[in-house]
Amino acid sequence: MWTINDFPAYRMLSGWSMHGKLACPYCMKNKTTFTLRNEGKASFFYCHRHFLPHNHRYRKNRKDFFVGKVKKDVAPPRLSGEELHDVVNLYGDIVFGLQSGKQKFPSFGLTYNWVKRSIFWELSYWKTNLLCHNLDVMHIKKNVFENIFNTVMDVKGKTKDNIKARLDVALFCNHQDMELVCDESRVAKPKASFVLEKNTQLLVCKWLKSLCFLDGQASNISRLVNMEECKLYGMKNHDCHVFMQTLIPLAFRDLLPKGI
Repeated sequence: MWTINDFPAYRMLSGWSMHGKLACPYCMKNKTTFTLRNEGKASFFYCHRHFLPHNHRYRKNRKDFFVGKVKKDVAPPRLSGEELHDVVNLYGDIVFGLQSGKQKFPSFGLTYNWVKRSIFWELSYWKTNLLCHNLDVMHIKKNVFENIFNTVMDVKGKTKDNIKARLDVALFCNHQDMELVCDESRVAKPKASFVLEKNTQLLVCKWLKSLCFLDGQASNISRLVNMEECKLYGMKNHDCHVFMQTLIPLAFRDLLPKGI
């Protein structure tokens, strides 16, 4: 009837590549993505506001989002199954896989991201499905949790608050308190408001060490705590799900500023 998968598997099952500026399978070619100058990655930071109601106050906010810009365009139209079927059929003659050789796809990554015609389109009912592909939230949540936790705990090599990110913040955002401070001998990275101090990180880890769960609710998370480096290791998908749903508000609520 439909598929349930994580985001990388979405590419294999749908035929739409999840790389580059056209990675979003909803927006498709209607893109307002841009490439971060220092990270070199495609960013969707400017896209999310066009899904808001036309009179939403965030659309006119020039300070807290993309600096100096107002969002006026609306969300891209959602193609029906019949419309998608017609679009996919335009690329039906392209050979994919090991037999494709070194053929080049004209306009790939510029106007479309189709890499193949999925075999699911051969099902007579597939184009009538309201939703063909569902995302497995629990697997996606693991990546989201690790990024949040490692950034708040300032885990070396794992945090997303790095030098390149700070350079991009100075270019696209209005957060002068987070810009790098440079002098003749070194570059200093001011502490972000969403990062805990070392002594506070130890408090979080000690609290996690003392946790006990009901049988079957989660694994023994206390065994996964590294007190020396203040990080977690060996977390499974379900453990990350439990942590996101119940533990993060308890762990960080009284330690981070109220606005965070």
